[in-house]
Amino acid sequence: MFSLSVVDAGLPDPGDDPLRRLTAQVAELEALSRFTVEGIAERAERVAAEAEAEGPELTEVRLRARLVGADMARCRGEHAEAGRSAQAISRWAVENERPFLRARSAYVLASIFQELGDSATALEHAIEAVDLLDDDAPAELRIDHSLRLADTLGQHGDASASLRYADVLALTHERGDARRELVVLNNWAYIETLLGRFDEALPIAQQLEARSADFGETLGVGRLDTLGRVLIGLGRLEDAEAVLLPGLAPELLDSSTDGDAGADFLLTLAEVRRRLGDLHGARQVLDDCVARCERHGLTAIRVRARQEQAELHAAQGDHRAAFTEHKLFHEQLVELQSAQRDARARAVQAMYETSEARRQSRRYRELSLRDPLTGLYNRRHIDEQLIRLLGPGGLPAASASVALVDLDHFKRVNDTFGHDVGDAVLRRVAGLLQAAVPADGARALGGSFAARMGGEEFLLVLVDTAPPDAAALAEELRTAIAGHAWEDLTGAVPVTASIGVTGAADETPAALLGRADALLYRAKAQGRDRVVTDA
Repeated sequence: MFSLSVVDAGLPDPGDDPLRRLTAQVAELEALSRFTVEGIAERAERVAAEAEAEGPELTEVRLRARLVGADMARCRGEHAEAGRSAQAISRWAVENERPFLRARSAYVLASIFQELGDSATALEHAIEAVDLLDDDAPAELRIDHSLRLADTLGQHGDASASLRYADVLALTHERGDARRELVVLNNWAYIETLLGRFDEALPIAQQLEARSADFGETLGVGRLDTLGRVLIGLGRLEDAEAVLLPGLAPELLDSSTDGDAGADFLLTLAEVRRRLGDLHGARQVLDDCVARCERHGLTAIRVRARQEQAELHAAQGDHRAAFTEHKLFHEQLVELQSAQRDARARAVQAMYETSEARRQSRRYRELSLRDPLTGLYNRRHIDEQLIRLLGPGGLPAASASVALVDLDHFKRVNDTFGHDVGDAVLRRVAGLLQAAVPADGARALGGSFAARMGGEEFLLVLVDTAPPDAAALAEELRTAIAGHAWEDLTGAVPVTASIGVTGAADETPAALLGRADALLYRAKAQGRDRVVTDA
C-alpha cells in the first residue's frame, strides 16, 4: 500500500536557511496536494505564515503555499474562496513576471472552473498551466499539470485527450511514479467511457487492475466503479458485477475518497443487478444507496437514484410506481440543475469583483434557465415568464396562447433504441420547436419562447398570438415533427406529437397550463398525432 503524509514525506534538510527550508516544504506540499492527504491545508497555512514573517523576499513561497491552501479549499467545495485566492495570486504573478506561479495559479483555476461546469474556461487555464511550466519543473508537477489538461480535454468532449493521457502515462513510467500512474489510468478509462469509447477503455481498465495488483494497492470503490462502467458499456454485465462485488466490503465502502460515502458505487451495482434480473439484490444495494444519500445530503446522487428506482419498479411490473418515480426524477432533476447553476453563478460572482463578474454571473443565470439536453428554456423559466406575462402589469387578457406538446409513445423509442437515441430525438424535436417560435423581437415583458417541461413534454408560449393563430402554428409544428426524416435514429418507428392549444385568460399560470394539459390528453384520447384547441 502507498503511504503519503506531510509528516513522513522525507523533506530534505536545508539547514537554517529559511528560504531553502520553506521552499523545500512548499515544493513537497505541491507534490502531495494531488492526493487526499490529511493535514496538507494546515501545513500550507503554517508555511505561508512563516514565509510572511520572513519578509517580502519570500513572497513567492508564501503565495505558492496559499495556492496549495486554495486547492484544498476547492476539494472541500469552497469554490468561491479558492477562486478569489487563485485569481489574486495569478494577477500578482503576471505583474511580477513569475511564470511558475502563473502556471500553478492556472492549474488550480482549471479545476475550479471544471467543477463549476465551465469546460471552455477550464481548458484555457489548463493549457496555460502546461505552457507556462518549464521543463526543469519537478516531474510530479509536470505530470499533474499534463494530467489536468488531459482531464479537461476529455470532459470538454475532445478525443485528443487520449494522446495526452498516453504521454502522461509514459512520464509516470519514466519517473517510476506508481501512485500517479494509477491516477492516470483511472482517469483515462473514465474519460473514454464518457466519450462512449468502451472498446478503447477496456485495455486501460485492465491495465489499471493489473498495475494495482503489482503495486499491492487495493482498488477503492471509485476505481472499481470505473472498471464496472467500462464493462457495462460493453454489455458484459456478469463481469461488471464480479468486478464490483469486492467494493461491498465495509472497509472499502465506508472509506470512499470520492466524498460520496460509496453511494455512487452502490448505484452502479444496483443498475447491473437489475439488468441481470437480480431484482432483490438490486433493491438491497439501491436501498443502501438511498439511505447514504439521505444521511450525507447527496442530492445529485439521490436524484439519479430515483431514475434507477423507476427502472426497478418497471422491471418488477409495478408500472404505476415506476411512473410516479419517473416524474419525481424529472422534477427533481430540473430543480437540481437550476440549483447547481445558481450555486455556480454565486461562486463566480464571489470570485470576481469586476465587470467580468457581472458577465459571468449573467451567463450562469442564463444557463440556470436552460435545459442542458436540448438548450431550450426549462420549467423554471416558464414559471417566471408566465407570472410576468399574466400577473399584474402583464399582458392584456387573451393576447397570449400556449401550446403543450407531448411526444407520442416516446417510451417505445427509449426501450427499443436506448436513451442515447431518445436524447437525440428530443434534441431534434427541440430544434423544430425553436424554429416554430415567431420572431416577435425584444419586449419589456419577454417574447414568445419554446421550453422543455420535462421528459418528452414541451411548451410553446406565444405572445401576441390569438388561439386560432396558435392552433395553426401548432398544426404546422405537428406536421413538421411527423414528416421529419427520423429513419437514421428510429428506423421504422415513427415520431409524432399530440398538442393542446389554449389562450391565456385572466387566470393563474397553473390554471392556464392545466387547461392546456386537459386539451393535450384529449388529443391523446382521440388517437394522438393531432392538435386539439378550445378556440
